[in-house]
Amino acid sequence: MNIKKSEPPYTPAFVSVKLIDIGVTYTYFFVIGLVVAKLFDYLYLTILKEDKIDWKTYPIPLFTANLILHFFLIGITVYFIRNLVQLIPYPLEGVAGYQHRRLKELGGGAILTFMIFIFQQDLTNKIKIYGNRVMGTHYKKGEEAETANEIEESS
Repeated sequence: MNIKKSEPPYTPAFVSVKLIDIGVTYTYFFVIGLVVAKLFDYLYLTILKEDKIDWKTYPIPLFTANLILHFFLIGITVYFIRNLVQLIPYPLEGVAGYQHRRLKELGGGAILTFMIFIFQQDLTNKIKIYGNRVMGTHYKKGEEAETANEIEESS
C-alpha cells in the first residue's frame, strides 16, 4: 500500500512565503558567513600571529597540516551555524500551510561555506602561496597579473 504524505498546495501565497524564506535564509548565511570569516582572520592573524609566518619557506608537510586543520575548523563551524540557523523562527510559519523546517536550503549551507572561504584574507593568501609552491600555479596581485593574451604576445 502506497501512503503519500499530504503536500501543501502550491498556491501563489505558499510560493511567495517560500521564496521569502529562501531569501531570508540566504541572508542569514551571507551575514553570518561574513562575520565568521572576519572572526577566523582575527583568530589566525591576531591571536595565533600567522601573519608573522613566512609561508613561502614554511615546510610543506606542516603547511599542508595547517591548511587541513583550517578546513576542518571551517567544516565544524559551518555545521554548527547551519543548525543554529534552523533554530531561528520564521515569522510566516504556517501561512498558506508553509513549514519552515522543510526548506531544503536550511541543510545546504553552500553560500555560508562560500562566504567563509572568500572573505577570509588569511586563508586565501595561504591557498595562493600553497598553490604556487606545491602545484606550480602562479598567482600574481593587481597590476602584476598578465592576461593570457599578453603572455602569448611576448612569446
